[in-house]
Amino acid sequence: AKLLYWDDTVISVSSKRACLRFYGNERIALYCAHMHKNKEGIDEDGILKLLGKDTTVMHDHNIVNYNDEYSFINIECNQHLLRDLQKVTDNLKRKWSSELRSHIQSAIHDRNLAVEEGKKEFDKEYVNNFFDKFNKIIVAANAEHDSSPKSYYYKEEAALILRIMNYKNNYFAWVTCFDFPITNNESERSLRGSKTHMKVSGQFQSEKYAQNYALIQSYIETCKRNGINEMSALIRLCNDDPYPLSEILANNSNN
Repeated sequence: AKLLYWDDTVISVSSKRACLRFYGNERIALYCAHMHKNKEGIDEDGILKLLGKDTTVMHDHNIVNYNDEYSFINIECNQHLLRDLQKVTDNLKRKWSSELRSHIQSAIHDRNLAVEEGKKEFDKEYVNNFFDKFNKIIVAANAEHDSSPKSYYYKEEAALILRIMNYKNNYFAWVTCFDFPITNNESERSLRGSKTHMKVSGQFQSEKYAQNYALIQSYIETCKRNGINEMSALIRLCNDDPYPLSEILANNSNN
């Protein structure tokens, strides 16, 4: 796949904190359950290590993705960045965080309009202007941070400024090419069902039950994303004749 989204969320298994992870895109959904939220679980899933340099992975600043063992392209979710900037504004009343937030939102608006007009990228002048203004805001951010006394949320602000500086190309790949998404909403939407399940059921009785849930959810959700009725998918599953992935994707192509 050229583009993959992934994220994870906390679930409860036998009164212990565990992890439900999602990998996928608009056509494929894969869920995996683990007792621990770590790299060992990710490698056990066997997804990220298989991805080559031609695949772009959207995530919510998961540092593990920048491991030397992986070769894919990383891009970062701007929705989370906007939330972090708002926290700085709310807690420290910073001018720079408000300006950067407005700058990003304005570019997102401009991109949406450009996409509606059939464009696939901004012109070079727009891209240069975007990053010129971004750089000026970051210079102002460091000055504003250094000139103020240490207070509540001071360290969090410093960490955010450093993260934005170090990962600006990952955060703003969508400015240079419209093929890149802006947010990781695909993963977040895909994991919402598990939150509802937790509210109703409270927890999974064992890791095996959580893994069964992930397996069934992967099958149903992938069928759904390719235009296959969920009831039809379940009937075939109960008849020991589940849709293979090749048939699921072929159904989408026919539609």
